[in-house]
Amino acid sequence: MRAFCLLLLLVNALYFIWSQVIDVQVSSLDRVPIRIAAPPPRIVLAKEAQNEPAEQPQPEEEEERVADLRDITPPQVAPLESPTTVQRPPSAPEQTTREDALTCSSVGPFADLGQASQAQATLRSLGFAPRQRVEQGELWTGYWVSVRDLATREAAEDALKTLNANGITDVYLMPGSDPPNVLSLGVFSDYQRAQRRSEEVKAIGLNPQISDRKRAGSVFWIDVDLKEPGQTIDTSVFQVGQSRILRLELRGCPQSG
Repeated sequence: MRAFCLLLLLVNALYFIWSQVIDVQVSSLDRVPIRIAAPPPRIVLAKEAQNEPAEQPQPEEEEERVADLRDITPPQVAPLESPTTVQRPPSAPEQTTREDALTCSSVGPFADLGQASQAQATLRSLGFAPRQRVEQGELWTGYWVSVRDLATREAAEDALKTLNANGITDVYLMPGSDPPNVLSLGVFSDYQRAQRRSEEVKAIGLNPQISDRKRAGSVFWIDVDLKEPGQTIDTSVFQVGQSRILRLELRGCPQSG
């Protein structure tokens, strides 16, 4: 009986060893794939290589297909217009502006309302329909005779005394002038009178100058619709009587708006 038990133990031990070591089941996922050795390249003779037709490799076909896809361009889409975009009306041609300037003329400037009213009455008598307006500008007041090349105030005062001693008394030293130390010898509406005063001062030994004298302020203009395009108004019709209006200009009427 003892021998039989020992025999069973030996059989069990042998079976355990066989099941764990010899008869082991390996999963298909754990098995290393068997690599098939590639056959060695075949030796080809030079004559055979010349007779064989050249084969087009497959990757080039794929590259051509990719190139075809790159050549495709997306469709052009016009940008959306902004709702705040305002379309500007076409500008008027320059020819229209020139024609407007030829159909209306402005006469002036007039120093005061009395001169402007007198000029309006003269234009109405000639068959025009004048319109009066006032604006800020410069008004010519006459020909100014002056001495400006005096270096110091003492020299200007000495020249003033010399002029008074020679009978030219309507002379004064202008305060705060630019350049300084300027002697004013009078403003004349007639150029010949200004020229005579200048010659008198030269005879004393001074160097006078004749220039236009203007003042800034409100001036009056009269707009006149011309009867024919390009018609010119004769300004000599305003230079009559004792209150002559000098230095008038003709301009195109300002555009309204």
